[in-house]
Amino acid sequence: MPYEQLIQSVDECAEDKVRTIKERASRRAAEINDDVSGEETRIKKKHEEAARTAVEIERGRLVAQAIKETRMQLIHAKDEVYQKAFTGAKERLSHVRTEAHYASDFKKMLQEAASELEGESLVLSIDKRDEALCKKLVPELNLNCGIVTDITTDGGLDVSTKDGRFVIKNTIESRLERSKVLIKQEIFATLYGDQGGV
Repeated sequence: MPYEQLIQSVDECAEDKVRTIKERASRRAAEINDDVSGEETRIKKKHEEAARTAVEIERGRLVAQAIKETRMQLIHAKDEVYQKAFTGAKERLSHVRTEAHYASDFKKMLQEAASELEGESLVLSIDKRDEALCKKLVPELNLNCGIVTDITTDGGLDVSTKDGRFVIKNTIESRLERSKVLIKQEIFATLYGDQGGV
């Protein structure tokens, strides 16, 4: 009997050890599982954050691009209206010579340009259609200058020194071009309000 008790005691002891080992292994497996689960959650969060950041960056880029494209379209549309306005003005001014006030306008343009080069020997470059008017105005304004019909213009004239060092362009076209630059902001403000600038 002692032998059987010994075997039974060894079996019970072995079962206790097996149970203890199993419990320890179970606890360790649970700890490892918790660690793995925690690591998995951390990795998952890290990837989610990276994806969220990438999406936000791409969203920001797309929004900036859309804003830029919209602004460019607005600028092009405003410029088209601006160009049409000046094309219309040029068309109307191309007939200025036939209007009753043209003689006085031509006289003013001649006086403006000649006063810029006062004291110089001058050459007036005019359109052939203004020759008679110009020949009438030169003595009236007491100008000592030559007259050359060497330009084609909707109206006005160019005045230069005889040596050609200085030229004052005072044609309808040159005045219109200068006004384009000078009144662009005003035109946009009138057409589009305070946010009219390009």
